[in-house]
Amino acid sequence: MIKKNWHIIIVAIILLGVVGYKFSLSIGIEHISIEELAQMLEKEDTENIFFVDVREVQEFNEGYIEGMVNIPLSVFEEEYNKIPRNKNVVIFCRSGNRSIQAANILKEKGYNNLTNVTGGMLEWNGEVKDKRSDQR
Repeated sequence: MIKKNWHIIIVAIILLGVVGYKFSLSIGIEHISIEELAQMLEKEDTENIFFVDVREVQEFNEGYIEGMVNIPLSVFEEEYNKIPRNKNVVIFCRSGNRSIQAANILKEKGYNNLTNVTGGMLEWNGEVKDKRSDQR
């Protein structure tokens, strides 16, 4: 029976490994929606929160949320130390993919209180600043 169905067993083991790996990446990282981010930004008590946008500089300059600090994922390993360890860190990007990568980097570096924003700029409906028009 096992010899006959070995390929099914191999696929099942691989799928379990992938699911387990994906799950382990999220341990210790909270996930919030765009709506929850908007509520968080509206609160006056944001002094204990550090908002970071990990999109590339050009993307950030074309449209960003006020209060976000831009540290692109491409330089995140070298620049992560700009992020205070004593604050809740909320990480944002275009869709939620790069932000989870950045959250995992911070987790590996010993950071706690990490929050990934799912949906990112693609789903953001709030006010957006434009650095290109700010510089005119």
